[in-house]
Amino acid sequence: MPQKQLLRAVGSLAILSLAACSGGASSRPEDSSCLESGGQSVVVYAASSMNNVLSSVRDEYEKENPCVTSLTFSYGSSATLATQIVNGSPVDVFISASSSTMDTVRRDGRVVGEPFVFARNEGEIMMSSESDFKNDISGINDLFNLQPKIQVGVCVSSAPCGVLADKIFENAQVLYTNPNISRGKVDSEAASVEDLVSKIEMGELDAGIVYHSDCVWAKKMKDVECVSLPTFLKESPLNVSTAYVVAAISKTPQAKKFVQFISSDTFMSQLQTEFGFLAP
Repeated sequence: MPQKQLLRAVGSLAILSLAACSGGASSRPEDSSCLESGGQSVVVYAASSMNNVLSSVRDEYEKENPCVTSLTFSYGSSATLATQIVNGSPVDVFISASSSTMDTVRRDGRVVGEPFVFARNEGEIMMSSESDFKNDISGINDLFNLQPKIQVGVCVSSAPCGVLADKIFENAQVLYTNPNISRGKVDSEAASVEDLVSKIEMGELDAGIVYHSDCVWAKKMKDVECVSLPTFLKESPLNVSTAYVVAAISKTPQAKKFVQFISSDTFMSQLQTEFGFLAP
């Protein structure tokens, strides 16, 4: 082949190759920067009641965000996680199960932007399938009338699920005029709602006050039973709810993008339809 034709052919191949690469880059404009930076990591501290949700959407999020090469979730009581953040733990996003724990982090100057309430949750009684008392429990009053035989658990008072249980007990005490309905009469305190649910599922406890979302998920995966609690009973308040709040802690673009994902209409709708969370 003459030299001029050869050069033309090589040039044409180069143009085609460049066009193919340009087409790929336009669909993923961040790919080139990902290759240059070696990818990005995102560390999320989340309330333990978000474990099932975030585990379910993890693959989808990573697929839609190829720049994220490391997505790490750390679960626990919101109060414990807030303390760790205030003490300097490296984290990009915080998902709290209460506004007050998010306020703790914000007052310390660790929050970037404005925290966003994306869901709510309310209390519910979860009972072990192995409990001898599961057919005898129809409300909060029964948990305490069956003592000392029954084993009842709640979250520690510093955790949002513990705060919620205490408010329910306080309301029920007035409603049923039963002074025995209190934290002082329960048999076990768990560090987080995830720990409490595990104890009930394994039969270590007969029952406990968990979130409605925990019951929705556990009934799909485990043989447990739950008793819902009305917001009002005999025109008196009984059940209460807690707000779920998300905020960026670091200033990285990926932290902002993850917060946008959590606060999106699509994700919030999924929370309600599939996992039993309430609208914000």
